[in-house]
Amino acid sequence: MVERASALEGTTLHQLLSNDDSQLLDAIDELRSLGIGRLLEGKGLPQIIVCGDQSSGKSSVLEALTRVRFPTKSSTCTTFPTELRLRREQQSRISCRIKAGPTVDAETAERLSEFSQSFDAPEKFADLVAGARKAMSRNSDDKPEFFDHVLEVEIMGPKLVPLTLVDLPGVIHYSNAPSGSQDIELINDLVGKYMAEPNSIILAVVSAHNDLSLQAILTRIQKVNGATDRTLGIITKPDELPPGSEKEQECIEYARSNTPKFKYGWHVVRNRSFAEQNKSLEERDALEKDFFKKSSWDPLPIRDVGRGIDSLRQKLSKMLINHISLSLPSIVDRLERDLTQSTQDLHKLGDARTTVKEMRNYLFDISDSFGEYTRDALEGRYHRKDFFGGPLEPDGLEKRLRANVRNLNDAFAIKMLQQGHKWHVVEKYDTKLVTGTTHPNIILKSEFLKRHVDVLAHRERTIELPGMSNPVLVGSLFQQQSEPWQSIASEHLEAVWNSVKTFLETLLYHLTNDRTSRLLFSHIIDPALEKRRRELKTKLEELLIPHRNHHPLSIDPKFAQTIWALREKRVARSVVEAIYDDLDFADGVPSVEEMLARISARDPPTENKYGSLETYEVMEAYYESAILTFMNNVASLAIEQCLLSGVAKMLSSATVRDMEDDELQAIAAESDETMQERARLSDRVKTLETGLGILRRFHAASRMQRAIPKPATLAGKSPLSAEARATQKPSIAAHNPSAAAKARPVESVLNTLSTDTTNKKPLFAFSNHQTLPSTEAKTVAPSGPPQRASTPATQPTAPAPNLFGSRGTSSVSNTSNAPSPGTGGLFGQATLAKPASSTNSSNSPSVFASTSPFSNLAGPSNLFGNSATSHPPSGVFGSPSANNTGGTSSTQPFGLLNSNRTTSTLFGGNTPKGT
Repeated sequence: MVERASALEGTTLHQLLSNDDSQLLDAIDELRSLGIGRLLEGKGLPQIIVCGDQSSGKSSVLEALTRVRFPTKSSTCTTFPTELRLRREQQSRISCRIKAGPTVDAETAERLSEFSQSFDAPEKFADLVAGARKAMSRNSDDKPEFFDHVLEVEIMGPKLVPLTLVDLPGVIHYSNAPSGSQDIELINDLVGKYMAEPNSIILAVVSAHNDLSLQAILTRIQKVNGATDRTLGIITKPDELPPGSEKEQECIEYARSNTPKFKYGWHVVRNRSFAEQNKSLEERDALEKDFFKKSSWDPLPIRDVGRGIDSLRQKLSKMLINHISLSLPSIVDRLERDLTQSTQDLHKLGDARTTVKEMRNYLFDISDSFGEYTRDALEGRYHRKDFFGGPLEPDGLEKRLRANVRNLNDAFAIKMLQQGHKWHVVEKYDTKLVTGTTHPNIILKSEFLKRHVDVLAHRERTIELPGMSNPVLVGSLFQQQSEPWQSIASEHLEAVWNSVKTFLETLLYHLTNDRTSRLLFSHIIDPALEKRRRELKTKLEELLIPHRNHHPLSIDPKFAQTIWALREKRVARSVVEAIYDDLDFADGVPSVEEMLARISARDPPTENKYGSLETYEVMEAYYESAILTFMNNVASLAIEQCLLSGVAKMLSSATVRDMEDDELQAIAAESDETMQERARLSDRVKTLETGLGILRRFHAASRMQRAIPKPATLAGKSPLSAEARATQKPSIAAHNPSAAAKARPVESVLNTLSTDTTNKKPLFAFSNHQTLPSTEAKTVAPSGPPQRASTPATQPTAPAPNLFGSRGTSSVSNTSNAPSPGTGGLFGQATLAKPASSTNSSNSPSVFASTSPFSNLAGPSNLFGNSATSHPPSGVFGSPSANNTGGTSSTQPFGLLNSNRTTSTLFGGNTPKGT
């Protein structure tokens, strides 16, 4: 127990990886420790999910990767999701709990929440899973039950990389159990939920023993949008196929053709058979390597189909780093949007206020902003994007008060011109004239004169001679024709009033929290609006009085011209009708005298006995003049003067100053909920700011590491002597970049700090309001063509650090002939077969593991145990070692080949030459 605890302690953080990949994973670890993953709602930080059909070998694959013994008995299957969460903490511990599913009742959820255990050895993990299954079970027998509860296992240590590995229940094709259909639906929902999460890297496990094209998990992945871009297919149990058989060749061809098309292709692994269950994981790895060397899979190029657990670790390394890098822009964007929104919400709450003075000052601030925003809205200045936003946003128009009022005025004018008259009089029923009109009362002019004007003239006769018009009739006829004005204008004023009300409600909600905005509106704004509403109605009645109760009056000098034009139009129409109706053009065009004689001989109209035609023409001319005056008066005297004027002063500093203390406290006093919300938002803002700062530091550090020259001499130049180095004065900017430049906007630094040197594109950007202290040191490139840096021949190169651990080498191609030790990893790869004799050799710690406390005499330790050369394993779970040889190792971030060197990657394992 003491030995395990010692191994868990590991080394300090400064001994961890110093490359970009390690810094990236460190940044993700810090984000997760802050709870950023929770804030992102599972849409940012990475996880690897292992899914497949039932008994496809999912748990065995996960066991080979993690070096943690999963329950893999033939009678046992995965019946609930198991999340293995790796976290970096100074104190090493392993704990677990059950997260109740969403479908259980409160009592069951509380009972499951009480399940909590801790352990420190991998052999106890299977018992832990069995205990969790028993706690979830509703039955006393051993029949498998499926649950949507999640077993959350957290493994914490000082050298772990933030990562979540998820073992999911296998997809069921058919079940004859009583709850079979429910189980199938439950599993499909669980698997689908994890697959749909954009942060999930999918390992689709299929068994070679079954027809690959018929395995349900492949169909499910293709149905999830974007899932194939995050998927690696894994074929298990290749040893169960007869060597050289047609089925084996079909399986090989299926993987090589990448069907279905997964972005990361296919990989094949050999798990332990039933007879090999008691063999160690190291023995399992050796059996796997021996199998592939002798199988039909061996000639297959690694670039087409990967094989073996070591190669899988390397591939997962590339996938993980690539996935995290691609996720960074969305993470930053989400953090910035959340920070902006949280800051605005916190600003709405204002500072803590317990005294009357603090409350009054709080309302003073709100009233000042209220006046500024309202004046901007009334004058059409929409530059404050925090409130007005963009013009095409869903609520953009209602915030643009002036634009909204003008649009309503335009609609009012159109409706008045189209439907403001009681009768729509036409000369004759012409389809072209009446098509498209929405007026309900379309009538012929002759019918209108007979049925309305003549009847009215007969009742209103005075001393006028026959055929003369009665001036009094003009007013009576106009009043009837303008009857719709009141209803149309009332509807328009109500619409404008509602738009003002909506604007003020929206503005108050923007300036303060929900409770205060509601109280301010109900105590101050709403009473003032209701008063203006009454004033609008009064003003409308006033504007209608001249058109209802008084004789028509016009001082427009063009009014007489309008009447004359109407009469000229009527005369011209009658002349044209007479010419075409009475004259015969067969013998040529008649003379002017003949046409005048014919027109004069026509019978006079009998329908104009009361001068109705002249009365109608005068009324029509007056209507056209009066309707324009009325519309302008409604817009200016009613809306502008009675409603909009002074709206910005509804909530002013004078209003706040005149408030009684009781009213002030009722509006501005804080509730317990407000204080709790302020504390929550304050914590959230700090967390988001810290998270963004972490990402800034990551980019700054990664760029600085690329900018600082490696500790090697330039080709063609001898290294400096100790005396020469002692006389050199280092650049202050190089050793202390922050002293050479102060904080400046982030976008000005992104070109140098946030650019991928491969594709010259920014990884992501920050908002303008954020600042970043400069950490860039200027380096002066040597003159002449670029030279390759050379490493001293006596300096052996240690294997590159990796996530899952790499194997060491038994010999190194250098003058010292000293073997190179393997690197420690989370998943316990073996190291040297004998101790390193060179004093220059070094243990390279992995992301998850640290070097052994036995210095260079032992291999690097890791969480699950890496054996030393001649000492007991210093890992927690004590995996024995295995021999491995190779050439000189080189550190590459993604394990790319470099000449004859062997490359170890983040997830460990050496890549053979030619792969």
